[in-house]
Amino acid sequence: MSNLSLFEERKITRITFNPTPIKKEITDIVALDESTCVFINGEYHVTLITTPSEKEELAIGFLFCEGIIDSIRDVKSIEIQRKDIYVNVNKKIDLRKAVAHRTNLITTACNSSSTHLIKPIKMNKISSTLKVKPEIILKKVRELSRKSKIHLRTGGTHAAMLCSTDGEVLAFSEDVGRHNAIDKVIGRMILNERKLSDNLLISSGRQSGEMIQKAVQAKIPIVASITAPLSSGIRLADMTGITLVCFARGKRLQIYSAPHRIM
Repeated sequence: MSNLSLFEERKITRITFNPTPIKKEITDIVALDESTCVFINGEYHVTLITTPSEKEELAIGFLFCEGIIDSIRDVKSIEIQRKDIYVNVNKKIDLRKAVAHRTNLITTACNSSSTHLIKPIKMNKISSTLKVKPEIILKKVRELSRKSKIHLRTGGTHAAMLCSTDGEVLAFSEDVGRHNAIDKVIGRMILNERKLSDNLLISSGRQSGEMIQKAVQAKIPIVASITAPLSSGIRLADMTGITLVCFARGKRLQIYSAPHRIM
């Protein structure tokens, strides 16, 4: 789907102060979003608010990051019907447990006390020896911004990119949701049966525990963001051994966990 179909024109009123107010009718460009329901084996699972593109990648990446599938071989079929996504998998899925698992991840990341209904979970430790030069991260962050064509026109999207440590871009996506953008690039790699754990993830979004959990599930050892981390993201990255780099812009970056992977 071309970028032209992912935003629309709107007539709006703009007021500027120079220093006296000037009122003017202009045409603005806004990013498109829509609600997309995901069904698994015919059963409703979740509604995602997303940019209306790359829906197969979104579904596969989301289900993988949720732990519902382990690879593309678990998927029998995937079909887009209007705005919704229907995925058939090769195993029986208890969607109530899947929702409880997601709640557990949020609880763990936020360091909240679990209730009698939610048992704390143990996150996998990332032991990768992958290393990257800081200049590669800064270069890829600049490239992420240049590739974000919808954001450059609207300011309304996030972007994510997976690349090798020598800078080869393997997957890129934009979406109105920062979580969705990551799901889409992970989904693209899974659809192409490409290895995830040898790469670094570049993101434009705030790094919360939910964002870091996607990298944990994909065994991606290095996550870099243009913007800020949240305490849940730092805590989960530290707990799982992920290298978290934030405020990567200009000639500076800040490492919040596992700095040994930055050469």
